[in-house]
Amino acid sequence: MPSPSRCRTRPALALLALLAMAGLAGCGAGGSGGTQGAAALHATVSDPAQPSEQAAAAQALDRPGLATTVAPLATRLRPDVLVTGSHTFSAAALRKLSALAPAHGVVVFRAGRIRVAGHVVRAAAVDPSAFRRFAAQGTAETTPVWLAVARGDAIVSHSLANGLKLHLGGDAPVAGLHGRTASTLRVGAFATTGIPGTDVIVDDEVGRSLGLPAASGMLLIAGKDVDPVHLAGEVRAVTGQGGSVDLLTPPAANPVAFLTGSRAAQAFGAFSYRYFPDGTIEPDSRWVNENIVTETVPIFGRVTCHRLMLPQLRGALNDVVAAGLASTLHTYDGCYVPKYIERSPTHAISLHTWGIAIDLDASTNYRGIKGTMDPKVVEIFKRWGFRWGGDWSWTDPMHFELGALLSSPR
Repeated sequence: MPSPSRCRTRPALALLALLAMAGLAGCGAGGSGGTQGAAALHATVSDPAQPSEQAAAAQALDRPGLATTVAPLATRLRPDVLVTGSHTFSAAALRKLSALAPAHGVVVFRAGRIRVAGHVVRAAAVDPSAFRRFAAQGTAETTPVWLAVARGDAIVSHSLANGLKLHLGGDAPVAGLHGRTASTLRVGAFATTGIPGTDVIVDDEVGRSLGLPAASGMLLIAGKDVDPVHLAGEVRAVTGQGGSVDLLTPPAANPVAFLTGSRAAQAFGAFSYRYFPDGTIEPDSRWVNENIVTETVPIFGRVTCHRLMLPQLRGALNDVVAAGLASTLHTYDGCYVPKYIERSPTHAISLHTWGIAIDLDASTNYRGIKGTMDPKVVEIFKRWGFRWGGDWSWTDPMHFELGALLSSPR
């Protein structure tokens, strides 16, 4: 540890969220650390129920002939399941998926990747009048944001705007991934997008021009007395391996404490810490003694993590063993590693500092590649409340981080 004469003391508060709309910065403990997303230098986290950043819209431009109205927001709906595919879902699949949700409990949109200022990011192309009901609190209610989309502008997440230094009302160079380009796209609003891992929302026509496949994304509501986990399972049965299914709300059978703002501080503890020129962090010893423990887990043996994560980690690994997949995992590459993301004090604190992220098989799952992680292993970890770095725009497939705390693990 470097000399403490060059360190400072700061209060540290957990700013975490389950499948946060703008994405959460993570990093590999094994030395390949980075931030989530191709360009998000500081990924800012907002709880959709308690937004920390206000939606803001740019001054409208006079564009004769373009839509200037959107449907008023009659009610805001909280989606339970997100499903996306690399191609358009078939008409039969769309009918089956829509039938799983109650009336008006599903919205279909274009989903995929585009380039913004040379960086690959996830985007969604929507009908703003239909989609706004499913957006995050604070974004859904802000009509100027949706008017901007209807006029052909883009909603950009706060984290992407900060990372690329985009300006409200300014133009951003945009291109499709497959030869389809649009020279510029006006940044009409900054807001929490409402779709995990998605940093840009445009209208359907702009999305079509950028090559985003039609009907490749859906948000679904489980309906009254339906466990979101059950809905997610039914969605998976329809899509098979042709779609990525994410659970957006707590399982009804397992009450969940969301890891966000003050609630995260209550669950995981706030601590003061010293940081050093090499980007490492030294949390106060009392917090470490109360929260960081070394225990034995299946497959990997002794690991050092936050005491609240270990039951879920152990549960996930037990399920991996039960599924006959233990041989697909080989190395444990770190859990509690107190440091800044990319070991830079200008970046956020890595989740490894709290001991609530773990890296596995780092040698074959480093940043920016698809990696070797078995999809069934990933599915098991997600069921146990983890988020996977392989879903990020700039992938980190070794990395699993706690996204929700199951207060009654199975």
